[in-house]
Amino acid sequence: MDLSPCLHCNSQQVDLELEVQDIVGDSFQLYRCKDCTLLFLNPLPSEEQLQSAYNQSYYGEGESKFLPWIETVIDFLRSRNAHSFSKRIPPKACVLDFGCGNGQFLSQLARFGAYELHGLEIAGGSAERAKKNNQINLTIGNIHTDTYEANKFDAIILTHVFEHLLNPEEVLDILTTIAKREAILQIEIPNIHSWQYALFKANWLHLDPPRHMHFYTPALLKRTLLERGWLLKSEKYFSPQYSPFGFQQSFLNAIGVKRDLLYESMKGNKEYTKGYSKLTLIMQYLFHYATLPLFIFTDLIASIFKKGATLKMVFQKA
Repeated sequence: MDLSPCLHCNSQQVDLELEVQDIVGDSFQLYRCKDCTLLFLNPLPSEEQLQSAYNQSYYGEGESKFLPWIETVIDFLRSRNAHSFSKRIPPKACVLDFGCGNGQFLSQLARFGAYELHGLEIAGGSAERAKKNNQINLTIGNIHTDTYEANKFDAIILTHVFEHLLNPEEVLDILTTIAKREAILQIEIPNIHSWQYALFKANWLHLDPPRHMHFYTPALLKRTLLERGWLLKSEKYFSPQYSPFGFQQSFLNAIGVKRDLLYESMKGNKEYTKGYSKLTLIMQYLFHYATLPLFIFTDLIASIFKKGATLKMVFQKA
């Protein structure tokens, strides 16, 4: 097997961290770079594997990615996040949501200012939903050096998108070019230094192979952006939206339940849940509701030690 060099520093000095399976049973190897500490899939997934991973079921089977009642909760959390983000940017800021999904974060953000809203999303179900939103200047596809003009954006946000990129260093260079002086860059990623990863390893929900290509440690992400002139303004390791469910699904994975079964059920993926009784799924939903307060609390404790499952960093361009 031919191994790829590190996606961050191009080093060939890599060690096998672990082997992990995706939801269809394909195996992938996660390697750690001995020089810079980056964890990344090695070899990288093929085009065919990525097409399979981003099939229609990934985007949800209905009008939204998740079941309607779940989307309602997510929209409430998006609104809170948008309000918090709006306090960091000028009233008429030009904003790019890189990997904007269905565009709902930008819709929520529009409630708090007269912003110029831009979204970038790869072709698929989420992009089709975002196209229906007239508030957004939507670009469908991958980002390139000529996708946007230099010094265009006052704020750029990537929410659980960065880890999906095949070319993270190139993308950071582009984002630095298209950001204005003193622009805000907010990045949210899984925290590979979390207690959840240490506990669950290959069963951790947020490994999500082959879609998640790499995992920057908090220190590596800070250093990488500092090298490009971005100064760290804040970091947060507590996420009620992502981390408690990450523990719940990872626990179910670890005890032998079909990988990510509850998560796929919440997206209405009937093909994946086929063969499981309604009682089995109901029991998992009951587990979700009954233990949610507990795992919100445990993630809060973990965040105090910077070991929460999700990391959000806000930078400002010097």
